[in-house]
Amino acid sequence: MHNPLQVHWVNVKRILRYLTGTMNYGLDLTKSPHNEMVAFCDADWAANVDDQRSSTEAEFRSLANVVAKLTWLHSLLFELHATLPRPQVLWCDNLSTVLLTVNLVLHARTKHIELDLYFVREKIMQQLVDIRHVPAVGQIADGLTIFIFSNRFNVF
Repeated sequence: MHNPLQVHWVNVKRILRYLTGTMNYGLDLTKSPHNEMVAFCDADWAANVDDQRSSTEAEFRSLANVVAKLTWLHSLLFELHATLPRPQVLWCDNLSTVLLTVNLVLHARTKHIELDLYFVREKIMQQLVDIRHVPAVGQIADGLTIFIFSNRFNVF
């Protein structure tokens, strides 16, 4: 920005205070006790006021995106001669989305996600992923997708 205003400096100071206060925070990457890859998916579907799609559609697109990333990671590990037991567990907090992965009937409301639906079901049949439901309080992806209060932030 070539001409910063007062509001920009206020925001810069706020960001610096945030960074100073959270310097000891970080992501804790640990090995799973069962030697498995575990993933979480979530979508903040209501935040975009221009495009408030249904929550199930947004959640399913998020799920399909994570399945695609898990597929890529699986192929990378295969090339490195490192194998993981199959299937890889994917947790989702939207029960409708989880049920949609096992229901083989297409509905009129799923026409926008039909390709994603076929892709995810194919990976399930190949036993690459196992989609499971996690209650909203156990959804650790919320720390990256929605605004959380300080008491929940410390949990993450």
